[in-house]
Amino acid sequence: MSTWGEYFRVTTYGESHCRSVGCIVDGCPPGMELTEEDIQPQMTRRRPGQSALTTPRNEKDRVEIQSGTEFGVTLGTPIGMMVRNEDQRPKDYGGSTMDLYPRPSHADYTYLEKYGVKASSGGGRSSARETI
Repeated sequence: MSTWGEYFRVTTYGESHCRSVGCIVDGCPPGMELTEEDIQPQMTRRRPGQSALTTPRNEKDRVEIQSGTEFGVTLGTPIGMMVRNEDQRPKDYGGSTMDLYPRPSHADYTYLEKYGVKASSGGGRSSARETI
């Protein structure tokens, strides 16, 4: 399930190697101040490539508010936010044993068992990229 929450309902979308990941936040009242600059410090904290323990992907992780605000103020309508996947290479996964077997230390197998499909490029919805 990609939607959770009661007062604020958050629906996520996208996969690790598609064009973008993002979310829709519904239930935010009108008149709250909200800009991309308010969100960006948290995005920068989790950005990949900042230590030897993270993915080597070079992603800027710049959040773009697509809808639900005007002039930095919420409208009371769903707020759409997106982060572009600029360093995605789905072709790196094609034509290899990764297409046939789940990768160790990844969620490939559990995802396949739960949903009956396996994303051919990376972990799909079970990727760490979903933490955005």
